[in-house]
Amino acid sequence: MSVFKIAWRSIQHRGFGSFLTILSMGLGVMLVVSVLSIHGLISDSFRNNSSFGYNILVGARGGGLQLTMNTVYYLSQPVENVPYEYYLAFCDEETRHEELQNSISFNAFDHEMDCLELLQPSAPGGLGLAACLGNLVNEEVQVERQIEHSSIDKRGLYKLYTEMAIPLCLGDTWQKDESTDEYFRCVGTTPDFFEKLVLDMDSQQKFKFAEGRSFVEYSPENGYYECVVGALVAKRAGLKLGDLIHPTHGEPSDINAHVHAEGFKIVGILEGTRTPHDRALFLNLNGFYLMDGHVKPVDEDPILSGEGEESWDSEENWGDDEDIPDEPFGEPAEESAGEPAETASPAADETLDLTARQALRRTPLPIEQREVTSILILTDQDDPALAFFLAPQINQGDLESTLGWSNFRPVRAQKAAQAVNPVEQVTSFFYMIIDPIRWLLLALTVMICIVSAISILVGIYNSMNQRRHEIAVMRALGANRGQVMTIMVIEAFLLAFAGGVMGWVAGHGLNAALGPVVEAQTGVGIGFFDFAPAVPIFGFFEQAGSFLPSSLLELKVTPELMLIPGLIVLAMVVGIYPAISAYRTDVAKALGK
Repeated sequence: MSVFKIAWRSIQHRGFGSFLTILSMGLGVMLVVSVLSIHGLISDSFRNNSSFGYNILVGARGGGLQLTMNTVYYLSQPVENVPYEYYLAFCDEETRHEELQNSISFNAFDHEMDCLELLQPSAPGGLGLAACLGNLVNEEVQVERQIEHSSIDKRGLYKLYTEMAIPLCLGDTWQKDESTDEYFRCVGTTPDFFEKLVLDMDSQQKFKFAEGRSFVEYSPENGYYECVVGALVAKRAGLKLGDLIHPTHGEPSDINAHVHAEGFKIVGILEGTRTPHDRALFLNLNGFYLMDGHVKPVDEDPILSGEGEESWDSEENWGDDEDIPDEPFGEPAEESAGEPAETASPAADETLDLTARQALRRTPLPIEQREVTSILILTDQDDPALAFFLAPQINQGDLESTLGWSNFRPVRAQKAAQAVNPVEQVTSFFYMIIDPIRWLLLALTVMICIVSAISILVGIYNSMNQRRHEIAVMRALGANRGQVMTIMVIEAFLLAFAGGVMGWVAGHGLNAALGPVVEAQTGVGIGFFDFAPAVPIFGFFEQAGSFLPSSLLELKVTPELMLIPGLIVLAMVVGIYPAISAYRTDVAKALGK
């Protein structure tokens, strides 16, 4: 009979004790595998996503790490918002000129010119016509002077250094129903988010759509109310193209939270990116601004505060549909000509088709009433040093100079802005918080391995007193001391191997069970066959001053593949002591008992 078979029969003979030993080691290995894989995969995802596709984040003055966590990973909550003009400071002339058309300042100036024209006395005959034409020419000149004076439609202050600028508005969420506590972040942005932003600077990988398309700034069918959902959101909530989602103002758990009446139609579902984008919903920015609670009131001004004056959302600004009510989103409409105006709010009339109501052509929110949570900036890649130059300039307050063109400022607007490098923030976060936790977890896993090995030592050693007679019989039948010692070591090997395999399977089973929870919280998918990220085998020599070839230093392997062999070696080492006791067994005394 071979020594392996004898060792296996010995384990079977002590079935319950052997099972407990294997179970204790399996539980230890399960914890080690789960800790290594979950922590490693999440850390690796955070590090891999540190390329981002942009190198500067601009937001309200506060904590740089909170701005990064909120903008990049959709964690935490926004500190404050900054004026929309800060985004325009990074835009080209065409974009700024287009945004100017939705400005209270210039609409007010145009209104003043109309009033002056009406007040001009006109002489009889051709003189009156000439005066009117003169007034029109004068008006055009005045508008041109106003535009030139404000410089709002010229190149942005920082456009010379900017390759890409994308605004984000955060703070809203979406919850499928009240029966679940799970909710997802809503991100207001522009189509540039999907067209210009890359997921990784090295590979230049962009977003891909599993279904549908990106939303557009304005759709004749859906108006400003289109959205795109991440792969995880679509999977967990069962969303599909054509569905309507109603964002919640704030988090559902907030006492002041309320569900918006406006519904956004899903026109696209992203492919999985294994990034936080998978657990977010992306709303058209213009539609985001038109939701209740997102309009920032402007400071009082004689032009707007005069009785009977029409504001930016008056009927003439709605487009060609003359029968469109003034306030179609749940607020009472103003009375006109002594008769009550009709209302068409989704909350008031559930029978009307929501998509048809929201496809109305409404003038976008004026830029003075807009704010953004953060701005994603990619500086000119021809000069990498620009990122280090631009951030200090912004932090010194240069962006505040962009607010001087308009007299209409949002109340409670935070003018102070900060610019941070997201990669530096994430690296600092790992260095200060994650790395100490990692070393603590590694220390715990080492202790678990040692405890598991000691359990084998205790199991085998405690059985020695009962097995001395058995060992003496083997010796009497011709087994030498070396064979007896080998049997003890092989027994430790088999126990460690069985416990290691059972723990590995249980550990990955635990990962698969916890995968949905981890994915919902971090956006990182973890399945049964997801291994801990590979690490350099000879990383120690690289730190200490390598004397090994570079090919060996670059060799990487997942720690899981080294776990079971390492435990087996450790178990065989601790099994040497019981083996020595068996080696020293006195045959005569053992047989005499």
